[in-house]
Amino acid sequence: MTSTFRPLSNGQLLDLPATLPVRDPASEEVIAHVPDCTPELLDATVQAARAAFEPWSRTPIEQRRERLDALGARIKEHADELALLLTREQGRPLAMAKAEVLGCVHWLRSVAKMSLPVAERTDQAGVNWSTRRVPLGVVAAIAPWNFPLTLAVWKLAPALLAGNTVILKPSPFTPLATLRVGELAADLFPAGVLNMLCGGDALGPWMTAHPGIAKVAFTGSTATGRRVMASAAPTLKHLTLELGGNDAAIVMSDVDVAKVARKLFMGAFLNSGQVCVAAKRIY
Repeated sequence: MTSTFRPLSNGQLLDLPATLPVRDPASEEVIAHVPDCTPELLDATVQAARAAFEPWSRTPIEQRRERLDALGARIKEHADELALLLTREQGRPLAMAKAEVLGCVHWLRSVAKMSLPVAERTDQAGVNWSTRRVPLGVVAAIAPWNFPLTLAVWKLAPALLAGNTVILKPSPFTPLATLRVGELAADLFPAGVLNMLCGGDALGPWMTAHPGIAKVAFTGSTATGRRVMASAAPTLKHLTLELGGNDAAIVMSDVDVAKVARKLFMGAFLNSGQVCVAAKRIY
């Protein structure tokens, strides 16, 4: 298992003087240190991502698909290593960690099969119009600690396929597996297309307020989501916010209780209940 973790910026894996400790949640033992991003590094990374945007957005979608497939293959090749890192930093059983890693492979391959169709329509007045899906620019992807790799891939894969460039920030509680994916991806994309920066509480607000970032995709608490929206408002960034839920499960009178009880339990307590769509009310 790797012991050195470096951020990926403009195609380069960097060593920074300031670091943050990462703890094993089971023992609270410090298991690694990761670089703490500075405002200067963020500015340089945004500049590199902006410079990479135009050539990447003009790259044929077939080639962008190939890069996502290649990343999926690289992750699958290192699945055991990534699962162990995920268990050490996030705390879930190794089998569940391995399932998350392989799920990322599935998502990358699935997104790589998608297209960006042009929707052609004619309205009642006989006017023809079309809807085209065009990239925005630099996307800031901010992932949480409960499913660190899944929620990172859900953001970066469609953004890259659409022709955007990405700066991904993992949670400071669970940055290890994500940074390792950055190392594995360093030679798969042109410099500046995919970047991964880690940092403490200050990095997220720097990203959401940065004028060079066109969109923020955030998963986390509702309270933090409000702050993300407020921070992005002055520059009118596009936003995708996946926040906390208040999900209900309704048990009908004709169910097989023995079968349903286990499903309800898993719906409420999977991942120790740390799931945004966990069943929080059962009727």
